[in-house]
Amino acid sequence: MFRELIELGRRLEKEKKLPPPGFYYYGQPIKWVVHLRHDKPDFVYIEETNNLDRPRPFCGRTSGTEAHPFVDEAGYALGVVRQKGGNSDEKAVAKHRAFLDILEKAKNSMDTNDDTKITVSIMQSRISSKLIEKLDAYKNILNKDWVSFVFDDGLFAGQHLYERQEIQLFWQQELKDRTRQDTDTGNAKRGACSICGQELQMAKKIPVGVKLYKPNPFHSYNKDSFVSQLTGAQIFKKTHLGQCVICGDAIARTLNYLTESENHHKIITQDKTKGKLNTDSPKNQFALFWLKEEQPVKVGETIINPAELMQRATLIMGSGPSVKEAAPPPDLSQLENMLNIPWTGTDSAAKIADNAFYLLVLSPNKGRIAVRDWFDVSLDRLQHNLKVFLDAQRIVDTKGIEKRCFGMPEVLKAIESANISKEAYKATEIANPNISRGLLRTAYLGEPPPSALLEAAVMCMRNPKIFEKPEIQHIVMSTIKLVLTHRKEGMKEMETLDKSRVNSGYLCGCLLAILEEAQFRAARWKINTTLVDRFYGSASSAPASVFGTLVSRATTDHFPKIRKNQLGYQELETRMESVQTAIKEAGGFPKTCALKEQAEFSLGFYHQRAEFSAIREQKKLNKIKEESNEQ
Repeated sequence: MFRELIELGRRLEKEKKLPPPGFYYYGQPIKWVVHLRHDKPDFVYIEETNNLDRPRPFCGRTSGTEAHPFVDEAGYALGVVRQKGGNSDEKAVAKHRAFLDILEKAKNSMDTNDDTKITVSIMQSRISSKLIEKLDAYKNILNKDWVSFVFDDGLFAGQHLYERQEIQLFWQQELKDRTRQDTDTGNAKRGACSICGQELQMAKKIPVGVKLYKPNPFHSYNKDSFVSQLTGAQIFKKTHLGQCVICGDAIARTLNYLTESENHHKIITQDKTKGKLNTDSPKNQFALFWLKEEQPVKVGETIINPAELMQRATLIMGSGPSVKEAAPPPDLSQLENMLNIPWTGTDSAAKIADNAFYLLVLSPNKGRIAVRDWFDVSLDRLQHNLKVFLDAQRIVDTKGIEKRCFGMPEVLKAIESANISKEAYKATEIANPNISRGLLRTAYLGEPPPSALLEAAVMCMRNPKIFEKPEIQHIVMSTIKLVLTHRKEGMKEMETLDKSRVNSGYLCGCLLAILEEAQFRAARWKINTTLVDRFYGSASSAPASVFGTLVSRATTDHFPKIRKNQLGYQELETRMESVQTAIKEAGGFPKTCALKEQAEFSLGFYHQRAEFSAIREQKKLNKIKEESNEQ
């Protein structure tokens, strides 16, 4: 994982999408630029910028006094005392001294004839001359305003000095010194970096935090129990991270690039209680993703660019980068269409099997960042696995008309049984974060669906209120079908009623739907409560205990009325006899049903119900058509 992140970071640095090592963005822009010239000792003026936002040297400074070379707050760069609100910074003198010291250190690190060294000497003399303090603009500079330095002539004309390559290299070395872990004798501790593998100076901290909701260290020790390789008291103060600061810094900057890019991250779960988000909970999960090679893919005759490819391939995680109550569900039709067409490279040399899709799941965890999952998959396997994932989900709706599959946010909300009694805007994701990660692995790696998914979905079906919410019922049944048919026979057949399926649970579910239909027809659909409301739970878990009574009651009470009123008696009786015969041949009514059998029962019940709804809808359409023809 670290290796792939480092490779991504280097690629982004080359593309100028990532700051150089040791540099980072600040919340405050550069407000002032001090202009100087080599050839005119008394030339100096201060330019007020339009909030110049550029990456700058970053050491993670908090309350200490640590200067950055050639750019810093005015308290450091110019010794400005004035603070916003009229107060004075008592540390301004020490800060300015630190700034001058780091300029001297940078100068001494360069060769004698280095042009930059000469420029630094001139800059030092201009600052010491106090010419800057005599300018009118100086009176407007506050202690926390950021100040940079630019020469208007010579080799570096118009360039901010801190952006010079030699200054960047100096800063990287300075950063190594500031973050190093010392031995008991005061020497820098060296070791093999766990990321690059080189024998280097080990870091005790990484300046840049990884920002999910707020910046937190990706890697740190602050308890003795985390440092099992050492002994003694408070050893966490003496240990290193097992990596050099340059590698650690690169990983942190790369992760922040991914979390800030809408094309590279999505929030798959959030920990909310009564609408309030707990930003430090490990139940929050961020999915970060990228491609090994940013190469377009040919889908049929259409060329898809890498950004669009990732956008479509991650639709199952939601339609946007973050989970919002008002966000519409993802339209998976684009993805389904794309998966049904062969993918190839844009030329013969580019093979999609050589490219890979990387996915990393992170969570905040009590002031730190935790890695919850990590995997990669080649693009050809990605296409196959996503297609299987959606095919296994696809199922007809409660009206028996439209076949659909669903994204993870819809599934995670639908299978939380507590949501069935809530308004849609109050629905939350299921509390088990292992299910969301398991779903990701099922979708992208083709692994079996998480077992907890089936239990949660079956629990939802035991709540009678789910029959009043066809949308939720559709998603729950899609989830059950996913678990039962993923990478198995029957994925296609189980999209609708499968009359050839020989499974006692499935057949018992069909029979309950037939008995309910008989009750409906006998009452001419003028009934509010059916036998399903009373007997679904016992029929699905212990069929033998209830079906004898239910069949007998239907035969004596409902079917005669259906025959008398000509409401489809023959068709319904034939279907019931067919199902009863199949149950008998399968061994009769089960005494008890295990979880998987209960899931089969739910599918059979749902399919048969949807079949009856589709027949009714078709009859309505036929009647409308006949009336229209008569007119």
